[in-house]
Order: sequence, then C-alpha cells, then structure tokens
Amino acid sequence: MTSPAAPELSRPAAHASLQVIVLLWGATAILGRQISIQAVPLVWYRLIVVVAILAALVPLRGLAIRIPRRAAVQYGLVGTLIGLHWLCFYGAIKEAGVATAVLSLSTITFFTALVEPLVFRRRVDVGELVIGALVVVAASLLIQLELHASPRGLALGLGSAVLAAIFGVLNGKLARREPPERLMLYELAAAALVVSACFAVVPSQFVAPWQLAAPDVLWLCVLAVMCTVIPQIWILHVLRTLSPFMVAVTVNLEPVYALILTAVLFPADQTLGVGFFGGAALLFGLVIVNAVRKSRAR
Repeated sequence: MTSPAAPELSRPAAHASLQVIVLLWGATAILGRQISIQAVPLVWYRLIVVVAILAALVPLRGLAIRIPRRAAVQYGLVGTLIGLHWLCFYGAIKEAGVATAVLSLSTITFFTALVEPLVFRRRVDVGELVIGALVVVAASLLIQLELHASPRGLALGLGSAVLAAIFGVLNGKLARREPPERLMLYELAAAALVVSACFAVVPSQFVAPWQLAAPDVLWLCVLAVMCTVIPQIWILHVLRTLSPFMVAVTVNLEPVYALILTAVLFPADQTLGVGFFGGAALLFGLVIVNAVRKSRAR
C-alpha cells in the first residue's frame, strides 16, 4: 500500500521551483561535457551514486522500501525509459556537442502534446500542438549555433526527447500516488540495471572506480546530487500541481540556460548570435502564453 502523498505546492511555488529545476538540468549538459568518460559509464556511475543516496534517504523519511509487485513493475518500466533517455542524451553530447543535445531536447513539448492525452485519456489539445510546433521553430533558430551536428548525434538527441516525453507524462500520473523518494528509487534502480546491461554489448567502455580521474569523481558527485537527486525528487512534487505539458513547455528553457552557461564558461566553444536570442525570446514567450492559457482554462 502506498503512503499518503505530501501536500501539493501552490501554483506560484510550483512555477518558481520548476525554473530552478530547469536551471539545474541545464547544468547537466555542461557536466556531461566536463566528465571525460564515455556516455555509458557516465550514466552508470551517475545512477549508482543516486540509487545509493535514495536507498539511504527512503528509510530516513520513514518510508517502507517494499511496495506491491505491480507497482514495482510499473516503476521499473518507467525507469527503463529514464535510463535509455540518459544514454541517448549523453550520447548526443559526446557525439555532437552540448548544443545539439539540448536543442533536440526542445522537441519534448511536441511529443508530450501527443502522449499526454493518451495517458490521461483526454482529447488532444490543438493549442498544445500549436505551441509544440512553435517550439520546433524556436529550436530551429537556436540550432544555428550547432552547424556541424552529425545525423547520429541528432538522432540520439531526438530519441532522448521522445523518451523524456513518455516517462515525463507517466510520472505525472504516478507522482500523485507515490512518495517521490521511493518512486525515484525504484525507477532509477531499474535504469541502473538497464545501463549495466549495456556493458555486455560494449564491455570495452567499462571504467573501474580506480581508473576514474579525480576531477571526474568530483563532477560525477555534483551531477548525481545537485543535478539528479534534488531536481528529480523536486519535479515529482511539482507534477502534483502542474500538468506534464506545462512542465514540458518550461523544460524547453533548458537549452537557453545550458547554452548561456556554455557561452560563459567556454566562450571559445559557443557564441550567441541573433538566432539564439530570437529563439530564446520565443521559448520564453511560449512558457508565458501556455501558463496564461492554462490559468484561463481553470
């Protein structure tokens, strides 16, 4: 039996929290660039650290580790999607760079507008589809920052967006009935198993703990705690107040934050032109328009 849900955030608190979460997620791309190991071991170590933290946190919160088998299977399936999403996302970073990965992820809004009605059993919102299409336009303006993206890098980026849309919508439903810490423990434990299985396919990519460089250990810990445990639990609280589509639209600001951070930290790698500022303005505008639409609908 699941534990009672925590109180919901107010809408202003949920929106403010969401902006901080997206900023932290924007930093994950920068950390992915800084960590020298390949995508599979990077994701694997991130998950191992996160699962260890959650395994200690759940009992400290007074929550039982055991849950019904059916719930465990559901959470495990969502966790599989999360693991595959992270593999695609960091694969895109390693293959084609930060810009390609985060800009491809912008299309999550369009995919969410298609998936959410199926999961929540409601009609497709034409307005949401229009906003999703406009996001693709904004992303196309921003993509001018990355002129040398390989087809493989773009495919990995788009794959990460599709997977993120699906598990984001599913979590929008699961978050209403399960404590975030326990939900994330089961999901990310399943993700860790999926990523571990990847080493059977590419055993040469396995990196033993003693082979990690000291800076990589530091950045992996920052990635696990500041950019994973905190925002992943926080977003589940937000999803009790805001719809998955609202969250998906706001997540489209992640490329803006990530590219600004890249330009500040690595000016030789990234320059911000007119296309960037036009696309960024459109993305911010879409977040505001969607918030107003949802408020009026209520």
